Amino acid sequence: MSDAWKHLDLEGEGLQSANLRLVQLMKRRSKSYGLLALFPFGLHRAYLEDVRGAWVYRIASIAALMTWWFGPGWAALVIVVLIAGFAVYDIRWIDDRVATLNKALRMQVYKSRSSAAAPKGFRGRYTDDDLDDYLKVKEQERGGHVLPGKDPALNSRSRAPSFAEQEAMLKALVKSKQNNKSQ
Repeated sequence: MSDAWKHLDLEGEGLQSANLRLVQLMKRRSKSYGLLALFPFGLHRAYLEDVRGAWVYRIASIAALMTWWFGPGWAALVIVVLIAGFAVYDIRWIDDRVATLNKALRMQVYKSRSSAAAPKGFRGRYTDDDLDDYLKVKEQERGGHVLPGKDPALNSRSRAPSFAEQEAMLKALVKSKQNNKSQ
């Protein structure tokens, strides 16, 4: 299956484009754990935007190498054990950090979306003072629907009308609308 859909540019700032942007920005646990295997380089910390922690790993690794090269081997071993201990701690830290970063990214992406302007003629929400106007507007939006309890053909049935009966009702509805328009 082609992955071309992943690179679609939907243009605009709708929910779909925000979701696509979010998927591209989100941090992945699997990648973080993969980078943890290279913990002496601090790549997992750098990926999870902890620059200071990444440099601590790097400096500690360089210190361990320098101590191993120039100093006593036991001191280098102590530094390596400390680095490995922090790497074990980072197994749990990665999960929390990914969740925190992804939550912040989600909030940033959804808040940065430019909201569309209100529809033409939008007057805000209806209040009790505008209830009569609201009911008139809603009555015009019915689109030919019959009020509950007003259609005897539907109220006398205990089952849904069949396809043929629905077709007949639609034809009758169209005829009644045409008659109303011609009058």
